[in-house]
Amino acid sequence: MAAFSHPLSSPSKDVLQPRIGASSFAVSSFASLQDVENKPASSRIWRPCALVDLMALGLLRRHSRCRRSPSKRWPKRTAVVRRGAEYGQEFVGEEVDQDLAESLQQRTLEALDLDFVLERLQALCYTATAAEMAIDPEVLLAQTPEEARALYALVVELTQLEDADLDLDAKLDIRTEVDQCRHGRVLEPPQLQKVSDSIEALLRLRNGLDGASARGVNIPLLMGHCQDIELPDRLLDIMLEAFQEDGELSLKKFPELGQLRERIRELEETCSKVMGEVLSSGKYSTYLSDDGYMQFGGRYVLGVKSRSKGKVGRLFDESRSGRVAYVEPYEVVQYADDLEQSKKALERMARRILGNMSLAISHAADALERCLKAAAHIDLARARLFLGEDMEGEVPTVGDDGIIAVRHARNPCLVLRGGKKVVGYRLELGKSSQCLLLTGPNAGGKTVVLKTLGLLALLARCGIPIPGGEAPRVDFFEVVLADVGDMQTIALGLESGLAERSVVSTQRQRAEKLSRKAVTRALNSCISIGRGG
Repeated sequence: MAAFSHPLSSPSKDVLQPRIGASSFAVSSFASLQDVENKPASSRIWRPCALVDLMALGLLRRHSRCRRSPSKRWPKRTAVVRRGAEYGQEFVGEEVDQDLAESLQQRTLEALDLDFVLERLQALCYTATAAEMAIDPEVLLAQTPEEARALYALVVELTQLEDADLDLDAKLDIRTEVDQCRHGRVLEPPQLQKVSDSIEALLRLRNGLDGASARGVNIPLLMGHCQDIELPDRLLDIMLEAFQEDGELSLKKFPELGQLRERIRELEETCSKVMGEVLSSGKYSTYLSDDGYMQFGGRYVLGVKSRSKGKVGRLFDESRSGRVAYVEPYEVVQYADDLEQSKKALERMARRILGNMSLAISHAADALERCLKAAAHIDLARARLFLGEDMEGEVPTVGDDGIIAVRHARNPCLVLRGGKKVVGYRLELGKSSQCLLLTGPNAGGKTVVLKTLGLLALLARCGIPIPGGEAPRVDFFEVVLADVGDMQTIALGLESGLAERSVVSTQRQRAEKLSRKAVTRALNSCISIGRGG
């Protein structure tokens, strides 16, 4: 059953708290706390009403004006009701632990299928940071009406840009590399190339937005994020264009490396030429065990009979049997030594450059993280825009009066599943009516309507355009609570939801029990206050 406490008198104008129900299980109505505080005891009449069927949904909005001090007669009870508005905190009373609060919140998000929508949002993100943010309700949900309006304003600004203005197609997943540098590790070329590519992508993003602003496009919020994309000159000097397409350090960027590589190439050619001349001359033919030469560890050697190894050159190695010695001819020893020294010099120089790069990243770690966060916010806003387009959504008006007014609301999950003929609803709540009652047969659409209403309230806090028809209004609700008796899931279909319920885990059953206990306690608290208890 769904039970609601509601005063006979009109609700307080300062605290607008719609109650919606069509369903099984009790949702406490934290209704009109100001009425409880301000009215005399004789006029405090609370009338719970019971509804039986599938689902309960509660939308609560905090006070927008200053309240009088609560009556001293019921300080503890009043505090219990007030604490019910703390979404994500302890829900009712001091004895309720954090696990219970989290189970209430998680149950609501699952009941409304928010995870299905957020997975679609995540799929539209380019950057790794934005993808993580997209499926985290604690990060995604705005905490105030102003934050929700700012999220939508950012989405609207994106609609003014051309495709070339928003050059962001890189994953920008370099937090691990930045953290390693912060702890003093020298990165290898592939890792540093990844950082270099990400830095170049960040600069392209900033330059694109700067160009749009220079053309006169009004994008103040985007430019606010753009200003955070600022990196030290030292980092840019050493990292930009530092690698070639093959992953090697750029010879154009570091010409000293080019000189050493050229020297090494010349010495290798000289060694090969000398070895060829030694073999063609036949000078050591009587001492050789085979006709060609080979390279071991960068050294040019001949296979020589063991008894003649001192007559050819410098011994390098011997075969396991001891019958063949690998000897570096006297004619090539000097060139081979120069080649080895040049290779060591090249390696030292490359390690020094890699070390300087890693050090520069370490010094700029905070700036890089700030840039990645700014790019993630822009990327996430673009994903919101794309998801809204997929749902044929509109940016709603977001107030703080507890009003929902939509002309053609469609369930986002049904739309995203590809429904061609999703039924729309005209819903108004919070103006003249504070309660919405739905009745009808099983599988008649009641749950879908209520889920749609709750999900639109959550999407408004996420800054995602809603499929609500023209000029929708969905105000900011700090608390959204929902309970579905059979845990139907619109994302997978009614039959899948019922099947899922048949195999619900013990942990899920415990969470449901805790949720029911907490909400029932909240309801009893409200009724007790109304009776002057």
